[in-house]
Amino acid sequence: MSSFQRILDDLPIGVWVGRVPDGKAEFTNRAFKEILGVPMSQESVIGDVPVTYSVFDRTGRPFPVERLPFSQVLATGRPAMVEDLVIRRPDARNVNIRAFGSPVTDEGGALVRVIVVFLDITREVALEAERDTVGARLSLAINHAPIVIWTADRKGVVTLSEGAGLKSLGVASGQLVGQYLFELYKDHPTIPGDLRRALAGEAFPYQTEVGEAIYETWLTPLHDAQGAISGIAGLSNDVSEIRKLQAKALQNDRVNALGTLAASVAHEINNPLTYVLEHITLAGQALNELDRSVAAGVSPEAGALEILRGHLDTIRRGAERMAVITGELRSFSRPDTRAVGRVAVASAVRSVLSLVGGTLEAQAITTIDLSESPWVLAGESGLVQAILNLVVNALHAVDDKPRGERQIGIRTFADGGEAVIEVSDNGRGVPAADRERIFDAFYSTKGIGKGTGLGLFVTRNIVRAAAGDILVADRTGGGARFQIRLPAASAPASAAVGMAEARTKPAASPSGRVLIIDDEVLLSEAMVLLLRQEGYAAEAMNDGARALKSLLASCDFDLVYCDLMMGGMTGMALAAELERLAPATARRLVFMTGGAFTRESQAFLLAHADRSVEKPFDILAETAARMGHLQPDASRRTDPENARPPGAAPVPIDDQR
Repeated sequence: MSSFQRILDDLPIGVWVGRVPDGKAEFTNRAFKEILGVPMSQESVIGDVPVTYSVFDRTGRPFPVERLPFSQVLATGRPAMVEDLVIRRPDARNVNIRAFGSPVTDEGGALVRVIVVFLDITREVALEAERDTVGARLSLAINHAPIVIWTADRKGVVTLSEGAGLKSLGVASGQLVGQYLFELYKDHPTIPGDLRRALAGEAFPYQTEVGEAIYETWLTPLHDAQGAISGIAGLSNDVSEIRKLQAKALQNDRVNALGTLAASVAHEINNPLTYVLEHITLAGQALNELDRSVAAGVSPEAGALEILRGHLDTIRRGAERMAVITGELRSFSRPDTRAVGRVAVASAVRSVLSLVGGTLEAQAITTIDLSESPWVLAGESGLVQAILNLVVNALHAVDDKPRGERQIGIRTFADGGEAVIEVSDNGRGVPAADRERIFDAFYSTKGIGKGTGLGLFVTRNIVRAAAGDILVADRTGGGARFQIRLPAASAPASAAVGMAEARTKPAASPSGRVLIIDDEVLLSEAMVLLLRQEGYAAEAMNDGARALKSLLASCDFDLVYCDLMMGGMTGMALAAELERLAPATARRLVFMTGGAFTRESQAFLLAHADRSVEKPFDILAETAARMGHLQPDASRRTDPENARPPGAAPVPIDDQR
């Protein structure tokens, strides 16, 4: 063996040298023999190769002789390459081959031999197949799951934009490539800032709304070979449908809770309604006695007027009690729980007690301790719903005990920088293994027909939306103890000052012209009488279209109260016409509502929150404030916050009521 052949024999790639023109093998090295699994016979010729060595392409079909590297070089005199060659070895293992054929010529340029180099690319082919499989799966996920994979360069120009999550934006995969993100979202309140953070080197998650779509995104910088930031990459998950489902679950849970409330609210309203009706009868009898005395020319008995005033005062207090209950119920049923403001947790608990106090009193021995606690930033109606869910959950937990043994505790307190609302019961308790699962949607330990499995799921969503958490533990003596823990927020400093001024500063003499537009005749007449007695020039109209015509003809009213949902022309329609034809008059409107149940009316009230009042309200105080006069005596208003002083000792709920 020559030195050249020894060098070829030691190479880690297969080498085969074939004679021209028959293709008889003149030389094969060790690597070639290892690749094929057997040595090639020195007597074989190229035409025997497909038969002798079971040569196929990657589809499994026999490999044509004319496509073999030797055959191609022989036919063209130029180098050739094939990549889809598969050799089935005698041990039944397939070997993927990449083969290069090169011509060898004599001094006259005649082709005398062909050298073919064989590379075993079996692993490479397997990796390519795996890559293709992964790519296909990734493509399936991207094109069907609500996600978007995107990249942009340092200038914010999109270089990749793929995924079914783009549908919510009204674009297809690849359609955003080449667009400038800073221009595309220049008016968005958060996106430009988030892009700059990532381009500065920060990786972070964020949630953003783009039109009607909501995306949860992980954003990270991209680096070049030298480590410099070359762009950004984002993985965005379209959670719009999830958020809609969560909102629907929350509203469905609220509807289910309203069913639970129905009997309790009926009890709460029927009690004051009963004594209001009884005292109306007694007041009528007292008036009849006074009328008879006057008719007979006899002075009324001493104290007769005081008796009448007593009946009227009881009627007023009963009506105020019913107004508080309907107000709490309206607050609870309001669909938008996302409006965030400062909320006193004790006030939220009192709202729940106003709704279900009667049921608690009848069903269990309940202890209330509303100790002083910080204010929190939360949606008030959502927080009321969360507390109500825990109270209803506690009632269900003790329903298998005799009525006299059922115990439920509700308390509020401060713990460090947190406000805590605690609801406990002496029921079955919650096993440690279930303390995380009970917050899953539709998971319930109650019997069939006793729950939807949404209450605790919705409660945790509400609490976490307010940056808080809900915990469950054992109650001392048996049972369960749930705690809503929310970060404290500073109380509004102006509240106490404003109330103090309202009680001490002398009132100005009321004056001005007021119009009441409402299709409830008795209501509008009562408002007019009160306003006239206070010194205002007041009138009433009971038809929206007629009121509009009058206001367009001439408006000498300083203030116009207009019911939102009247028969015929609604307050919304009247306001729209005034905005179009008499905008100065439209600015004098104040919208009254006894409950907005349509999306249109809810949106209208939200847009005119500073010019809206909910019935029932104090017409004199409201008018004085809007006309620039100081509010009359604050005692006119019902103030449920003063129902029980902070820090009072725990008492049974019937004492509290």
